[in-house]
Amino acid sequence: MNFCKWNNLKSTPSILLLFIVFCFASSAMAQNTSSPYSRYGVGDVGAKGFGQNFSLGGTHIAMQNDSTSMFFINNGNPASYTNMRLVTAELGAKYNRITLQDATEKQTVNNASLGYISLAFPIKKWWGSSVGLIPFSSVGYKISDEEEVANVGTVNYLYQGTGGINQVYFGNGIKPFYGFPRMFFMSDKYAALKSLKKADNTLKTCKELFDDKEKIRKINNRKRLMQSAALGVNASYLFGNMETTRRSILPATLLSFNTRTGTNTRVDGLYFDYGFQMSYLIDSVKTKEKVDSCHPYRFRDLKENVKLLFGVTFATQTNLNATIDSLSYSYFNNSIGYEIVKDTIENTKGYKGNIAIPLSFGFGIGFKKGEKITVAADFAIQNWSAYSAFGQTQALRNTMRTSLGLQFIPDSKPNATYFKRTHYRIGIRYLQTALELKSTPLNEYAGSIGFGFPVGRSYILQSFSMVNIGVELGQRGTVSNGLIKENFIKATVGFTLNDRWFQKPKFD
Repeated sequence: MNFCKWNNLKSTPSILLLFIVFCFASSAMAQNTSSPYSRYGVGDVGAKGFGQNFSLGGTHIAMQNDSTSMFFINNGNPASYTNMRLVTAELGAKYNRITLQDATEKQTVNNASLGYISLAFPIKKWWGSSVGLIPFSSVGYKISDEEEVANVGTVNYLYQGTGGINQVYFGNGIKPFYGFPRMFFMSDKYAALKSLKKADNTLKTCKELFDDKEKIRKINNRKRLMQSAALGVNASYLFGNMETTRRSILPATLLSFNTRTGTNTRVDGLYFDYGFQMSYLIDSVKTKEKVDSCHPYRFRDLKENVKLLFGVTFATQTNLNATIDSLSYSYFNNSIGYEIVKDTIENTKGYKGNIAIPLSFGFGIGFKKGEKITVAADFAIQNWSAYSAFGQTQALRNTMRTSLGLQFIPDSKPNATYFKRTHYRIGIRYLQTALELKSTPLNEYAGSIGFGFPVGRSYILQSFSMVNIGVELGQRGTVSNGLIKENFIKATVGFTLNDRWFQKPKFD
């Protein structure tokens, strides 16, 4: 009888439940915006990252896990998967409250939706993977406009759009130089530097011993830097549909008919984004203290290690498959308000083409002091001026995003009080959007605050959970030149679950 068994997966019901939710999640993510500006391009493109990143102003490019829990999934940079040490699940819901304002009126709209669902797991110490479902873009608007037309009168135009694009991704990250420090310590070069004798079997002087010790330290630092280098890729399947409607309603006194044009655009295709990360650990600092002529200086160990973070993300231009169904007809409303179709103007089904998602690039830097303080910043651009749908451009401009985030944990020790173990987060961001309407650029500003509340820690079973709550306040657009300004409040509630799977017990 084999007494060495894998852990039963029934010990992780919370993460298994995640997969059940995954099967029904895509429809819940279809629309989570009520912005009139989502009628352009593929709609409002979703931000990268989950609950932790949301409260840090969306900062994610350089963010990575340490070797201690909590572990978070950073889908924005697939290179970060290499640092996973426990199976990690992320599940979150989002709420948006948007106040739309023009020169004369205000209107408030509320939306709630499933925000994200993801699972990440370590395969080797140098290899991690993640799979998830997230919204790629969202369309949701209802706009009315009036125009005085000569010899006709006041014509009302109604525009409406719903839907969006979902993203199912499978990502992998590897560290190609993992194990370099260990290989160095097992090498003949290390043995020669560590030895008290030189190659001719004579004893080294104290100065030579000190110099060799310094060579070992510098070589080890270089090897550790190379070991930290990580590469990653997310392979995604994008799918969804966007429905738009345009109505022209003529004055009732005319004998003409109203018109309605409705289109349904179905989208699907593969999309790839890539990432790179590297970190440098500083655990000691050089001092001016001189012991003797053989030791001209020494290194002092830091009370808390300092880690410098660096990351890059990149995605090439991708052409998605797209199919349009379009129906235009004239109609009138009868006495009880029902539409009565008069004539079909156009009926097109299955018209095929492509939608080009442009390339993007970003880089980020970060600073960590022990487990207490994490500061990170991002800069990213995307070439939306190259966007096209069915061969037609929309005169969009390139986007630029900058963000800055700070996370503070007073004390991460297991015996610390609850609120000292709580994660406190704050962030700010700026987005130069892809829109410039009526010669007016539309930009977005926002600030966020959030908390990570630990739940049910078990260090013996290696099981950790956290509830992530974040709120963001911001605005987009302006009331100048007849445009609309959006003041929004966005909130997210997410759950991060860490657990250990597939562990061989040492004892029966």
